[in-house]
Amino acid sequence: MRTACAVLVVALGSPCAVAQQIVVGGTGIDYQASVAVPWKAPDRRVLAFERLDGSATGDIWLTRSEDGGDTWDTPVSIVASFVNERHPALVQTGESAWSLFHLSNASGGFRIHRATSSDAANFSASAPVDLGWPTGGEINPHVIRRDDGTLVLAYQRLGGAAYIAISEDDGATWNTPPIQVTTGSAALPRIACREDDDTCLLVYQTGSQDLTLWVKTSADLHDWSAPARPLTSDGNNHDPLPLVLADGSFVVLWSRMASGGFQVFSTRSHDGVTWQPPMQHTERPGLHNVQPHAVPASLPGTVELYWGAAQLPNYGDVDIAREAMVLVADWLFRHDFETVE
Repeated sequence: MRTACAVLVVALGSPCAVAQQIVVGGTGIDYQASVAVPWKAPDRRVLAFERLDGSATGDIWLTRSEDGGDTWDTPVSIVASFVNERHPALVQTGESAWSLFHLSNASGGFRIHRATSSDAANFSASAPVDLGWPTGGEINPHVIRRDDGTLVLAYQRLGGAAYIAISEDDGATWNTPPIQVTTGSAALPRIACREDDDTCLLVYQTGSQDLTLWVKTSADLHDWSAPARPLTSDGNNHDPLPLVLADGSFVVLWSRMASGGFQVFSTRSHDGVTWQPPMQHTERPGLHNVQPHAVPASLPGTVELYWGAAQLPNYGDVDIAREAMVLVADWLFRHDFETVE
């Protein structure tokens, strides 16, 4: 297994000093980060995350950075009540407009809720969005914005298949009926779309103990008939997150059991079919590193990585950690030299 550190030395000719930073600390459980870089403000960061209490009931909190992620504001609560509010998905929808999606059981069954903001600091009260289901059960939203302004939402029906929905009004309304993506149970479905050729990549996990990651691709959001392909073939793999780099390649980050705890790994593909060997990005023996999230970093083939970093072996204390530049492109491959040039 090649580590990202070793490849960084070869590719950039520089020492590999691990610069892991705690963005949100404390003694509680803070994780499931959703981070965005505001339009026309490359030095700003907006990060929503979930904070759990002792009974694993969540609220949504937010912190911001004005200096590229070097320092962060004191976190503030933006969605909090006596019910369970978790799994934030933050997306910018206009020059100063934002939408925050999350799951909530405020109505008795789980629904996906939406709150809005005009400054990425103060959010409206959240309300459920209508995805066409007569009963509750929608969980774990992941939302992206296409170049034409369309929002694409990936989610799971509790214990069931994965679906996507499309909105052309910044998330106020969504197409119905639901668009089914998988035939069987598919947890944590998340999506990334390449604008050049409209190829969208959906990643999800299956299993009950040692989990397997799967990918599906489509150039038509209404047609997911192509068969799923396994992204992992062994081990215990969780929390996949896809994104598109500036060169048009797909990257999937996830957590894989290694060194006595879940560690963050990645793999990269130009076509969503053939994937480079996995690269490991954390090495914290005996400690879990979960729910990675990332945005493209300044150098080609790199991302700015965020994840939930457990400080105790039993998840009793989880902080949100960050590494400003993580190599995810395997530049030892000839076609990657050509891409960078």
